[in-house]
Amino acid sequence: MKNIISLYEKLGLFYLGKEIDSNTLEMTDNLLLYKSKYFTTHGVIIGMTGSGKTGLGIGIIEEAAIDGIPSIVIDPKGDMENLLLAFPDLRPEDFERLYLIQYIAKEG
Repeated sequence: MKNIISLYEKLGLFYLGKEIDSNTLEMTDNLLLYKSKYFTTHGVIIGMTGSGKTGLGIGIIEEAAIDGIPSIVIDPKGDMENLLLAFPDLRPEDFERLYLIQYIAKEG
């Protein structure tokens, strides 16, 4: 298992999940890896509600960040903004700052 993890944790490879068998539609043990050099300068994710757009977007953005690739995200619904929230220590003062930002934005 350690060898598999070291394979997709290399810079330049995006881990996007596991492959699906096209005949059975079952998930296989084969990793779905994508070379970052194959990404174009722009991308879009479109799909129906519940199709996994946000999950795919998060995966791609996280993999890009690991490789030092910047992302500009336009998300009219606002699902992706939660990626910016980080409270690793769960300290009250961290949440207070977020509350103040929201209060200022609301009250002007």
